Amino acid sequence: MTQNPEMEEGTASEGRGDWRSRSGAEERLPRDGRAARAVRTRQAVADALLSLIDEGQLRPTSKCIAKRAGVSERTIFQHFDDLETLFSVAAERIGARIVRNLGFVPDDGPLDARLSAYLDELTFLHESMTPIRRASRLHEPFSPVVDCALGMLRTNMRRGIERVFAIELARFPGEQSRRDAIEALMLVVTWSSWENMRRNADLSCDDARRVIGLGVRAVLASAEAVAGWSLDSPGAGRVCAAADDREAGDDRMGVAQTDGR
Repeated sequence: MTQNPEMEEGTASEGRGDWRSRSGAEERLPRDGRAARAVRTRQAVADALLSLIDEGQLRPTSKCIAKRAGVSERTIFQHFDDLETLFSVAAERIGARIVRNLGFVPDDGPLDARLSAYLDELTFLHESMTPIRRASRLHEPFSPVVDCALGMLRTNMRRGIERVFAIELARFPGEQSRRDAIEALMLVVTWSSWENMRRNADLSCDDARRVIGLGVRAVLASAEAVAGWSLDSPGAGRVCAAADDREAGDDRMGVAQTDGR
């Protein structure tokens, strides 16, 4: 199956949730012996962090990481400037493994076939990324690197939706309703929704996959009805305008604090 460079999505059964169940080729080591040893050390440290996160230690200390990797704490900081850099490298490492093993989701043919392939890859992606995503919740507010990486992930998910469901999205009347449909689909398919179903509602992989499929179908099937809908109201407009004003005020305050005023 051709791999998908964009990133589309996951697994249908419980046993396929972990990236380890899909074996992908490891990155090649440099030919130079010293450089190869350095790469292996970095990989071992990153994998140690990932294994600790996978076990539920969302913010492991450098001492714990060093012990798991079989190296000294000094070695960690010889290869990584700080723990944030290590975290970003570890996230990139597992992300690369996942991407290598994602299947290509077609953008033509019957909706049933496209949706089934999409849900398979989405499930695989979310289950594989869950440990690192849980850890990223603690880092994202304070880490520009993590925030940027997650922003890119969300952008790629949106692009995947636009590509795979282009046929159905083209039936929405007007650009605004089409954009609304894409955002509605994003609400359905994002990892936050997956985590809510898996962790809070205690759904199995198969059950969560089925619920997402139901949501996707519901959004895509609403194209004809959207033309007659009017969800805007003066009251809602005032609430949104007030929220926008508050957000703008917060941004201005942040700039003032940054400038030292």
